[in-house]
Amino acid sequence: MELYTLSLASTPSPDLNLLNNNDPAVRSALVENSVDLLANLRDSTGLTTAMAVFSEEERRGIVLASLQGQNDHCYVPRTGFHFHLHCTAPGKAYLAALPQTKLSKFLAEFRAKSFTTHTYVDRESLRRAVKQHARKGYATDVGEYVEGVNCVAACIPWTNGRPVAAIWITALSIDLPESRLDEFAGKVIAIAKELEIRLRNLAEDPATQLNSTVESAHRFIELQFLNEESIHDYIQNLNISEKWFRSAFSAKYGISPLKFRQQLVLERAQRLLKNTSLSVKEIAFQLGYDNQNYFSRAFKSHVGQSPLAFKEKHRG
Repeated sequence: MELYTLSLASTPSPDLNLLNNNDPAVRSALVENSVDLLANLRDSTGLTTAMAVFSEEERRGIVLASLQGQNDHCYVPRTGFHFHLHCTAPGKAYLAALPQTKLSKFLAEFRAKSFTTHTYVDRESLRRAVKQHARKGYATDVGEYVEGVNCVAACIPWTNGRPVAAIWITALSIDLPESRLDEFAGKVIAIAKELEIRLRNLAEDPATQLNSTVESAHRFIELQFLNEESIHDYIQNLNISEKWFRSAFSAKYGISPLKFRQQLVLERAQRLLKNTSLSVKEIAFQLGYDNQNYFSRAFKSHVGQSPLAFKEKHRG
């Protein structure tokens, strides 16, 4: 079983078409903007989380990312794996989101392949199941593809009745029993909606959106540079992935957001050393350093001399 390894994508162009899931840039954008949300879903449920896109030509789903759950024994979909639609939660969520004409076409050409005793093997049973999933807004898989493995999935809707992707949780039935599928579905739907908002903001005008986000973050850090926790929370709550944000910030300002914050802190340290009688230890404490030696090393690396030498030089 393979886990997805995150690689940083370049900033997407304004004409990025998120429905063109054969485009590597599109797949990279989808993963970049979802991996932190998938991690949040994994952490809140303890279960394996994953994301997939769909190939209409192959009539298959394609796993783009998967994050292993926290249980002792986990089922983890392999990234790049092409899965059937009729027997998986993300596949049935996709079918449930299709317009009626496309669903009817799929069912008319449906040739069932049975994987377990729970797999749908006739189109009428599958049609009824898909209709129920469409009404609920999510789909489930109770051992239909792998015996003893259950799943809950929700799609990210897009234009023309074609979902841009699906996310889901999966686990052995002992950790994700059928009786709790509806309970976990709420968490999956919430993350899917959050991802939809991100992707729609990105699709509207990614260049402008990203630039505005970076500029706002720069101003926030300038105002709150002494409060490291608030800066961390601010970055965590942005509607883009943290790695993507750091890359865009560095490209615009020539420095990472955390190094920019440290630069502001050490500039404040220089002013305090010059203009007050506070000791190095007191200044380090005021600036949020628990360890004076760590502060001194950071100061020397930035200024080229120790805080004490700097203070002596500017004593007059």
